[in-house]
Amino acid sequence: MDTNELLNMMSSDETSSSEVHDAIKTLLYQKSAEKVDQITPTVAAAQFGKVEEPADAVESEPQEEE
Repeated sequence: MDTNELLNMMSSDETSSSEVHDAIKTLLYQKSAEKVDQITPTVAAAQFGKVEEPADAVESEPQEEE
């Protein structure tokens, strides 16, 4: 949902106030989640230094049995 859709909902007589409320809440959650996703790497780097991937996440070549 974007801002134009929200404005259309608000100006429509067919849309209930609870639907508009839910749409506003959803839009705010989406925008805040985008901001959190953008700033998370910067904050993590500032707090913990360079963050390396866990060893489990790195694919390794299979070791040969002797």
